[in-house]
Amino acid sequence: MRIGSVSVAHPITLAPMEEHTNPPFRLLMKQHGASLVCGERIDACDVAKRDRRAMRLLSTAPGERPAVGQISGRDPHEMAEAAKVVESQGFSIVDLNFECPIRRLIGRGEGGALMSDPAAIARIVEAVVKAVSIPVTLKIRSGPDGEHETAPEVARLAERSGAAAVDVHARSVAQSYVGGPDWSVIARVKQAVSVPVLGSGGIREAADVVRFLKETGADGVAIGRGCLGNPWIFQQARSLVLGGATIAPPSAAERARVLLHLVEGEFDYYGNHLALKRLPRTSCYFAKFLSDFAGFRSSIQKVRNIQDFRRLVREHFASVVPLTAASGVSETD
Repeated sequence: MRIGSVSVAHPITLAPMEEHTNPPFRLLMKQHGASLVCGERIDACDVAKRDRRAMRLLSTAPGERPAVGQISGRDPHEMAEAAKVVESQGFSIVDLNFECPIRRLIGRGEGGALMSDPAAIARIVEAVVKAVSIPVTLKIRSGPDGEHETAPEVARLAERSGAAAVDVHARSVAQSYVGGPDWSVIARVKQAVSVPVLGSGGIREAADVVRFLKETGADGVAIGRGCLGNPWIFQQARSLVLGGATIAPPSAAERARVLLHLVEGEFDYYGNHLALKRLPRTSCYFAKFLSDFAGFRSSIQKVRNIQDFRRLVREHFASVVPLTAASGVSETD
């Protein structure tokens, strides 16, 4: 699959998720088989003025490329200026978020609010395409609500304005993340445009990817919540899509090793104070299979540094299967 000038090795990609798809997370998903990774949504107004927090979120490393930087806003000029910053930071693609359902964005007329105004989306896409040399993509939903499906029209207008690909979350803005997705809307968007169409919504295991691609005819799938605590889904799905064997679930030792790798990356990236605040969010997804998950979750509150967390992982994951130095979780870590 090609998105403009960018070659994407296979159809299984990482969807952007606020508070999750930071640089350490993206790199981990890339290492586990995601063909394309996307950073979390950032307000274009902050990016355009090079706000310190926004610029930190826009950090990227060669190992995760091709990588996508995502911005949201409603003013074409501001979005164009922000896109220039995304390009200057080394991202391969700039993605425009017109799907986020959170209230503060909707209240500002941004994110998913724009699914009610396809012409406004087209104007923003056109302005951004003129401002940058990297491909411009957009993330949309089926429509503002269940009664109004605007995704095909938005996709057609965006393609005419120069968009290189469209990513469709198969729920309406009003639906947010409640209830099941309607994959049929992705098939209708695919029929409406000639640029690559990716989709997301309801992908929880590797077999879902195969079914999704078959039912929708989409060029790719963007995995969001299904990869939290489960980066192996990318390798598993790729094997199935390419006609390979089913890859077995990871062992407890492998889960522990990967969890520590991610958490250590967050401590390096955020520093001790913020990494500790994020620790429950980052680690609990990996530990849900533990018989004493409640105890693990409770013990996180007592962690004060990375050494404490290593001990916690060793104690709880070793109760499932013995961990050795080879697993990356040893007494000397």
